Amino acid sequence: MPAPQPPVRHAMTTSSSPTHAGVDIARIDDADRSRFRIENGWSYGFPRLVEWRDVDGFRHANHTAFLLWFEAARNRYLEAVGLPRLSADTPGPVMMTLEARYLQPLAYHDQIFVTARVRSMRRTSFIMEYAAWSEAGCHATCTAVLVLMINATGEKVAIPEAVRAAIRTLDAPVEEGSPPDGSGQPRAGEERR
Repeated sequence: MPAPQPPVRHAMTTSSSPTHAGVDIARIDDADRSRFRIENGWSYGFPRLVEWRDVDGFRHANHTAFLLWFEAARNRYLEAVGLPRLSADTPGPVMMTLEARYLQPLAYHDQIFVTARVRSMRRTSFIMEYAAWSEAGCHATCTAVLVLMINATGEKVAIPEAVRAAIRTLDAPVEEGSPPDGSGQPRAGEERR
């Protein structure tokens, strides 16, 4: 019989980093990083259990469960960095591409940690990465290209500077299309996407 596991904490530890849009940016603490074998480079995430509804007839977490966990991570991350809660009339992420890689199975009631980060940003789009971890290491990774737009009109909008600043604080992503001076402003004659 396996040894009992400590309970999963349901609250994230917040760092002493500055707040953005009135929200403390949650960071992965050292205990969770060690327990779930989370690699360096991941700063944001949350613990959860594999629920009965996540498991399919083959007794492992179905691939769609991972995608739902990653969707929750994306929404929580974006709200934490100051993007308004999703609605048709406010800027929100629209997925352009999604690529998932399943590395090892998870089963009912496994304790996991779901992570999210922004790898790169452009003017209106960004690339997010996600992963699901357990004490056995990484179980799945996912990469998504997202465009910020107003859903009601389909209008692309620039990532607000306050959101960019919060993402920089959390992940230090590559800023594609930015001039070497790091200002985020295009040079004369350049156009930004």
